[in-house]
Amino acid sequence: MGQTSTPARAIWVAGIGGLVVGHILWLGGISLATATSTVSTWVLVVAAVSFVVGGIAGWLGWRAYERKAEVWAAFLFGLPISPVLLSVVVLGITYL
Repeated sequence: MGQTSTPARAIWVAGIGGLVVGHILWLGGISLATATSTVSTWVLVVAAVSFVVGGIAGWLGWRAYERKAEVWAAFLFGLPISPVLLSVVVLGITYL
């Protein structure tokens, strides 16, 4: 009997799902930040949270990959991509 593997479709769906969930969470955070009177301060907070949560999600994704939990690894690796990239762009626009 051979070893069963996760279908590639499930891995792709999980990775795209991570991208979508990360993007929606970032949009919610940045929307709250821009609704305040101290936008520049809260943009920094959202960016910092994005970087920290991105690092944690990457670490958890690596651990899931090592455990052969490919679907969870794809989700966790996809989760921080949009928030981290968009936070870098917003910080560049806000502070440069």
